[in-house]
Amino acid sequence: MRAPTRLLLALLVGALLIAGAMAVVFFVNRPAQTGPVTVRVVTALPAEPWVSEAARRYNATRPTIDGAPVTVEIVPMDGVSALNRWSKGDWDRVPTAWLAETRDWVGQANVAVSERIGRDVFLPGGEYRDQPVALSPEVWAIFESRYRVLNARYGSDGTVDWRDIHDAATSRNWAALGGQPEWGRFKLVIPHPKRDPAGLAAMVAAAGAYYGKASVSTDDLKNPQFQTWLRETLDSVVDFSPFGVENMLLFGYSNGDAGQVIESYLLTNMEGLQRRWKEPLVILYPDPITWFDFPFAIYMGPETPASEKNAALDFKRYLLSVDQQQNALRYGLRPANPDVSTNVEGSLIARWSAMGFREQVPSASRMRPASRSGLTELLNWFVRTYEQ
Repeated sequence: MRAPTRLLLALLVGALLIAGAMAVVFFVNRPAQTGPVTVRVVTALPAEPWVSEAARRYNATRPTIDGAPVTVEIVPMDGVSALNRWSKGDWDRVPTAWLAETRDWVGQANVAVSERIGRDVFLPGGEYRDQPVALSPEVWAIFESRYRVLNARYGSDGTVDWRDIHDAATSRNWAALGGQPEWGRFKLVIPHPKRDPAGLAAMVAAAGAYYGKASVSTDDLKNPQFQTWLRETLDSVVDFSPFGVENMLLFGYSNGDAGQVIESYLLTNMEGLQRRWKEPLVILYPDPITWFDFPFAIYMGPETPASEKNAALDFKRYLLSVDQQQNALRYGLRPANPDVSTNVEGSLIARWSAMGFREQVPSASRMRPASRSGLTELLNWFVRTYEQ
């Protein structure tokens, strides 16, 4: 090779090395992102009022991530719809995070998505893990006059379970149970299973009572004998409203004598219930008991940049702060932060304790949610039975 050629190659290589070094310096020392970061949080309906208020307060602090301004947007959506969208990948824009009703639903969504794309998108460990930010159990709410009759008939131990409810639902009328003839037949309230996960959870809890265990399989839910028993129970429902408690608020015991609904719904509607109907409700905590633990799950897929994930992590920490956990009590939710007491000023649990709401939920086994195939079986059965 002639000397001029070697010199030319050396100059070219040197130029490339210099350019590469300059590029490294540029990318390492480039300014932090200054474009806005939007954190989109799909949020379960019972927690949405609290989370929306928290987002407004958080946004008012003008948060940033790596120098970029952050805005949190809340998208209300029931868990049934959200789980179906995760399973099918049916999002116009993939959310940054999902605040679901239960961690079990997050786990089911993760399995469905990972089967489709070959990787986990919701993590069970580490700082980005799905982490509960509030709690609320399902409870029995029974008008006091009806409760006295049920309690006298079924054991006077202060409890009512799904087997008692089935017996009341299949009785001839309230008079046959020891109540007043003008009350007509027993009327049950549960939320609409297709519009509110609490309705599905109530049916799973009924299955637990039928089988006498805190976890039921898909085969259990497919059992024709159980489905007949469940239909006999649910036939006493006058109207499947979206949240169950709405019927008790609007129509009182003419539409529902007793129901199983999320505690937070009752607490946020209790003032209206008492003003409208006067007669107090009796609140009972089932055993096994269904818990909604409202996990904040950050989506770890490639569609959302690291800045969104980190901003979502910061908002999760904000929700778990003492101030926001205390504020959750004003929305009928229980704190997930163990450092926060339920007995604080403004707590709806403390305000309505005379009705039977407990600051400390009685010790009971936890009713496990059904699998995705079990939930699908229940929904299909409900549609065949009540909507076709």
